[in-house]
Amino acid sequence: MHPTLEVVMRRPSVFVRELSPQEGERLRRMSKRAKHFSTSQRAAILLASATRHTVPQIASLWQTDESHVRKVIHDFNERGFGSLRPDFRGGRPRRITAEVRRRIVAVAGARPDGLGQPFTRWSLPKLAAYLRARGVCGISPAHLGRVLAAAGLSFQRTRSWKASPDPDYEAKAARVLSLYERAPEDGAVISFDQLGPLSLRPTHGSGWARRQRPERHRATFNRRHGVRYGFGALDVHQDRLRLRLMRRRRGRDTLAFMRQVRLCYPRRVRLYWIQDNLSANWTPDIREFAAHDNIELVPLPTYASYLNRIEAHFRPITEFVVNNADYLDWDSFQHALAAHVRHRNGPDRDRRIAERERKLMVAA
Repeated sequence: MHPTLEVVMRRPSVFVRELSPQEGERLRRMSKRAKHFSTSQRAAILLASATRHTVPQIASLWQTDESHVRKVIHDFNERGFGSLRPDFRGGRPRRITAEVRRRIVAVAGARPDGLGQPFTRWSLPKLAAYLRARGVCGISPAHLGRVLAAAGLSFQRTRSWKASPDPDYEAKAARVLSLYERAPEDGAVISFDQLGPLSLRPTHGSGWARRQRPERHRATFNRRHGVRYGFGALDVHQDRLRLRLMRRRRGRDTLAFMRQVRLCYPRRVRLYWIQDNLSANWTPDIREFAAHDNIELVPLPTYASYLNRIEAHFRPITEFVVNNADYLDWDSFQHALAAHVRHRNGPDRDRRIAERERKLMVAA
């Protein structure tokens, strides 16, 4: 080169366009907090270009290719912030097509023994082996689980269902519901059932405590106090609950409790005694006592104990008397049970009755 020639260097020409303050602040945040590394790297490249770093300088800073830096700058100048979002591409085409997925879901939803397999449920390895043997697809058990989860299938326990076989279901249900709806003029409606078996043991429950300092109960492995049954009678329209503990659940025990409830009402008041179809509730002695003492036994439909009004009152007793407690003997258990029933039958009962009567008057 001739010493008198002036060497003219070519000015760099690839720079990001002029940024507004809002755009610069947004790029700064994205360079630090973006979810994907590619997004944060692209934002940092643009910030460096905005401060007039050349392409070779930026490529040296990020240990990347100069062509990549130029592409980032050109894309941002053309498309703006949309160019910073990663556009993941590449990789092999999907092996499991939508049609194959539908076949996998269909096989997983069918019973194996219905497809000639010697088991009653699929495990993921068994299902993957079956699909491979039938030529549906070759898939690993782990990926098979993801395919089934994406299709909305999960591994669940089977459930049972039960319908009432009672041929007089509708008539019996209508009779019970009519007694609940309107109080008979000549008597009282009593809903009766047994709660239990109950045992003396520490029973976990819920309660307020300091964080990570829950109330603790003793562990017990020996239960030498036997069991008891709670015999309950609910006066439906007076909203009064009566509850007694009994050692057994025999017909004579049911009859003894029925005699106690009968003594709470004058002889002229007819009792409509609603109960389920437990054999101990329908002994000849009970039928004879009911016929002699002005009691009408009203049966619930078979397998329809949910129509028994007192069932809804047993759950609060379990929650507030049985759970979160550790009674040492049956006397203390009976005392706590009686205190809860007195509280339940207290002044709030009169308010509930007045509210119910007001609603009935408005409905009439």
